[in-house]
Amino acid sequence: MKTITLALLSSLAFLVGCNTLKETRLNLASGNYEYAIRTSVENLRKSRTKKKSIEYILILEDSYAKAVERDTRTIERLKRESSGEALEETYNTYQGLNNRQEYIRPLLPLHEPDTGREAQFAMVDYDEALFDSKSNLSEHLYKHAASLLRNGDKMDARIAYENFNYLENINPNYKDSSALMSDAHYRGTDFVFIHMDNHTDHIIPKELESDLLQIDTYKMNKLWTVYHNTQVENTDYDYELIVTFRDIQISPEQIYEKEIIKTKKIKAGFTYELDQTGNVKKDSAGNDIKSDKYITIRSKIQEFTQSKSTRIVAEAEYRSYQNKQVITSIPIVGEYNFFHHYCTHNGDRRALDDHYRGLLGKALVSFPSNEQMIYDTGENLKHRLKEIIAANQF
Repeated sequence: MKTITLALLSSLAFLVGCNTLKETRLNLASGNYEYAIRTSVENLRKSRTKKKSIEYILILEDSYAKAVERDTRTIERLKRESSGEALEETYNTYQGLNNRQEYIRPLLPLHEPDTGREAQFAMVDYDEALFDSKSNLSEHLYKHAASLLRNGDKMDARIAYENFNYLENINPNYKDSSALMSDAHYRGTDFVFIHMDNHTDHIIPKELESDLLQIDTYKMNKLWTVYHNTQVENTDYDYELIVTFRDIQISPEQIYEKEIIKTKKIKAGFTYELDQTGNVKKDSAGNDIKSDKYITIRSKIQEFTQSKSTRIVAEAEYRSYQNKQVITSIPIVGEYNFFHHYCTHNGDRRALDDHYRGLLGKALVSFPSNEQMIYDTGENLKHRLKEIIAANQF
């Protein structure tokens, strides 16, 4: 059985190897040179002396030459163009040429196992071409982004930011691109002033107002949207978000009482079983036969429930900061319920289950103040406000 298994595994490995080689040839034939190069390199890293190594060496040699020839033609074509896209493609193509030869360089020299022929791979110094293409692209990106920034349009500023960001990635600290990128980000950002209005007869706790407007805790500031809960000097706000409290409903403090009777059968000793003549029955070993004796115990429970609830009706309204025109208005409702349970009992404690035993250790507590109830209701409001801010990015 072991011999059969080993033979089967060997056959599978052979078939997988054949399929990989066939797939690599197909990719070469279809012009997918990068795949053919990658697969050949991976196989040659494992072994350069196996029977199939010569196949992968020939594929690698052919696909590498064709990929270089294709990229060289692309660069010649791009040199006749002057667009930013052409400059970017030229730079990326030179990078691809350089990266490709560095990818295979650790394998070199490669010799065919049977003939000893050394495979030929043209290695070119692309440093100067890379430098020139990067310089040309950098200058184009810089000028284009700077021109967009001068337009004063918010969307143009965002495009300028993306250009400067790309420039920083390929050519860090190019001229004053870092400073201009920061400027583009500022100019492209929508600033929203968030504040609260109270149109109710109740006082809003300062802590709740602070929590609701502490926008940093919501982690909602995005790349192009920044919220301020206090007005920052020299900031041109685009929008304002007003959280208006319309109504606060607070229920009376109430205590509900409920009477519950609990009964339970418990074992309370034993009795002897008697026969028809009144004598104690015996088992086969001569021992007295006994029966468990049960009694029913009872306890009367007075369960008390303290309750108080709050409901806040509010509204989140986005407005244009300049003309105060309403953009959207979203209702917000928050609710909070306070409950406290405790009980007393009269009777046998053993009749109580774990739930009521736990309540016996509790007693009447002070009701939370109206201010505390309003604050606790704020947790609902914060969650809803977070959803609204997440759904209204500019």
